[in-house]
Amino acid sequence: MEYRQLTESGIKVSCVSFGGMRLPEITEEQAYKVINKALDLGINYFETAYHYGDSEVKIGKSLGKRRKDIILSTKSAYNDPITGDELKRNVEQQLKRLQTDYLDFYQMWGTDGMDVFVKMIGPGYKYEAVKDLMRQGIIKHVGITSHGKPKDVEIMIESGLFESVTIYYNAMKQEYTSVAALAQKLKMGVVAMGPLNGGFLGEETKEMSFLKRGKAKTNAEGALRFIIGNKNITTAIVGFKTEQEVIDGVFAGDFYEDIADTNDMAVITETFKGMASKMPKSICSGCNYCNPCKEGIDIPGVFKLMNNAKVYGTIDFAKTKYKKAGQKGALCSKCGLCMEKCPQKLNIIADMAEAHELLKS
Repeated sequence: MEYRQLTESGIKVSCVSFGGMRLPEITEEQAYKVINKALDLGINYFETAYHYGDSEVKIGKSLGKRRKDIILSTKSAYNDPITGDELKRNVEQQLKRLQTDYLDFYQMWGTDGMDVFVKMIGPGYKYEAVKDLMRQGIIKHVGITSHGKPKDVEIMIESGLFESVTIYYNAMKQEYTSVAALAQKLKMGVVAMGPLNGGFLGEETKEMSFLKRGKAKTNAEGALRFIIGNKNITTAIVGFKTEQEVIDGVFAGDFYEDIADTNDMAVITETFKGMASKMPKSICSGCNYCNPCKEGIDIPGVFKLMNNAKVYGTIDFAKTKYKKAGQKGALCSKCGLCMEKCPQKLNIIADMAEAHELLKS
């Protein structure tokens, strides 16, 4: 495992890190095994969030005495800038759930526009409270995570207020390449989320087989290798759910250097550019922030069926699955609540209508 510098102060983290978003989908016993397998194999950066279900609880129970061996990062609530007092109350709850008395990193979550950013760093709001907690030693370092426009994110990190930035970056979605380069120039850590684009890049299909370059045995390994091959990326967050997934992820982190002195990254980038005409305009990352839908629609599930049908030609399979699930896309009431919560700002209402029209029987 390679370790890269996350902060100018010298903190080093594994180039593959553990994301807690998927932990609510498994049991506490399974979480314990997956988390400790990651520790055994050298992963030392663990990332979770206030709104990741019981992720913080499972991480806290699983770490035990090994807490001191990791860099633990969690996030603020994902909503409009809350007051400093609200944030401090949240942090108190998070510390209890994580069974720790300090946080190595605290991320300013949901800073997806300049209006939110300006309010967040203003008097009485999130950032001021975090700095106070840093003075108390409760929070050691502060970072920012954003799905905002790349130029806006560059302004945010040029403020000098943060030590790391978390961006959505993978082989297909490279809009934040310039942000990563600027962050490294500013001696900030760069954390890449969405390495498989919600699982889309991990599908074992011939259409994505070009990702299997060098020693990569699977499309998922190839996609992860692409991210780690960019030295402007400090670590890639992977949402592990099984011990085997951890083993595969660490393997990708171990062998990524075979990309050196090849044009593999350029080939992958150009191949995606060539596929642009058949790619869906927007691809759901499967973050699940949009759920629960009041109409009972599995929004990420419907979008996955639609996107796979478009790219892989699995339209008959997708229609069958959609019918078995009740063809619920037709139930969309256009309330817009999901769109308010979507970090990628997808037009879910329009996309759901398109999906239903494509998949209905």
